[in-house]
Amino acid sequence: MVTYVKSDLEFILQQIKIAEALAAGGDAATLIPHPALPLGLREVDGRNNNLLHTEFGAADTLFPRMVPSNPLNDSDGDGIAFGPGPLFVQGDYGLPGNVVDADPRIISNLIVDMTSNNPAAVASFVDHGLGTIRVSDGALLDLDGIVIPPGTQLSIPNVATDEGLSASFNSWFTFFGQFFDH
Repeated sequence: MVTYVKSDLEFILQQIKIAEALAAGGDAATLIPHPALPLGLREVDGRNNNLLHTEFGAADTLFPRMVPSNPLNDSDGDGIAFGPGPLFVQGDYGLPGNVVDADPRIISNLIVDMTSNNPAAVASFVDHGLGTIRVSDGALLDLDGIVIPPGTQLSIPNVATDEGLSASFNSWFTFFGQFFDH
């Protein structure tokens, strides 16, 4: 059991007042005397996690770079084309088979790509009964029979493997995804 004393409740109230002032357009630098102090409540989207640079780490914000971006691609030219055709190509290993000599971040991009360009996303979209594949040309159709153009963001529900009887994911899923992605 947790026990609070008056000073605990006063501290919590102070944090709420700081958060309200920030939400009303107040400046974090004037509301919080030093950026290292644990004062105020941070935004859900990550803003104000760093009080010196309030947008650092915020959602939909590019990470600041210390050097120019120069992603290196593999030199053998065996990129992976998303869309119709096989996903697996022969790599540089001298043996045929399901080997992909991946471009940088290919696994991350495949996992997060929910567009109609990703065969796995299309398969999940169809498996959930949200669309069909036209047999004559392989086009993806919505439930009204309208063709979904390439690159369209698909809305795929997050349903647990037991058909929704339990939570669709838990924190371990998030931790694994972060570990796997980085």
